[in-house]
Amino acid sequence: MAEKQSTPLEKAARLLDLVPYISTHQGVALSELAAEFGVSESELLSDLNTLWMCGLPGYTPLELIDLEFESGFVSIRNAEILQKVRLLTKDELVILLVGLDLLIKSIDPKRVDLLHAITGLQTKIKIIIGDIATIAPIVNSSYRATILNAIASRKNLQISYHSLIRDELTKREITPIELMVDHGYEVLQAYCHHVSAYRTFRLDSIAEISISGIQTPLTTSPQDDEAFQMEINISKRIRSTLERFRIAVSSDAAARSGSFTAFSFSQDWLIRSAMSTLAATEVLSPISSRVELARKCRKTLDLYESALFADIP
Repeated sequence: MAEKQSTPLEKAARLLDLVPYISTHQGVALSELAAEFGVSESELLSDLNTLWMCGLPGYTPLELIDLEFESGFVSIRNAEILQKVRLLTKDELVILLVGLDLLIKSIDPKRVDLLHAITGLQTKIKIIIGDIATIAPIVNSSYRATILNAIASRKNLQISYHSLIRDELTKREITPIELMVDHGYEVLQAYCHHVSAYRTFRLDSIAEISISGIQTPLTTSPQDDEAFQMEINISKRIRSTLERFRIAVSSDAAARSGSFTAFSFSQDWLIRSAMSTLAATEVLSPISSRVELARKCRKTLDLYESALFADIP
């Protein structure tokens, strides 16, 4: 009968536990060590051969763990960095607790065994660090239900929306079209009657929402969603800056500086994006955008030179 092999997770955990155990039991017999960890001698030999290739960066004989086990007895040297028993820091326990909170929400309620195991582990961690971390949705579920109801009944919505572009709260009437995920954010595709154009609204930026009435046919043609464009030159941090402007180019183009064209429905967004790239972006045209960018930068610098920051060293 074939021997039951450990999973990769079990093997990794055992490797971390082997080092401190062998460090405090130098010369332990191979058979005794296998019995202690509940594995066969052949699997233990596989673990020891893996450990023999572990160590600190550099990976020369000076940094690698030094093991001796050919004689049937196991000794270890040069393993000081791993000889302590595995202990998680408080930060690591918080991360683990948050991960378990996410995991338990994704499990089928019928898997009572998994839910019980995760709940038990959460309880043990909270005994150590307290009930200091939990996962809460950033999108109000009732908002999502209202949107789906409006789409199904073909009704408009009244929303109070916090614009990240202008940092202001505005009231709008919109015709909802579709819920989707964009760059990790849950968003609503809709026609905004405030600007007579199609817009994308992040659900976590909606402050209030309500159904307003039956949809009426659109009487005006929507504006171009990319009504503004800006010619820019990117000199450094090419890839991240292109992603900031949502410019799709080939891998070769993303590896070198050059001129690009950025599009958006908002000139304010383009200018703020240019400011956020920390001097990686030069606006080439239009001239009005260059002037506005210079004005905003000067206003920001004046703020830092004002009395508000006078006492900051």
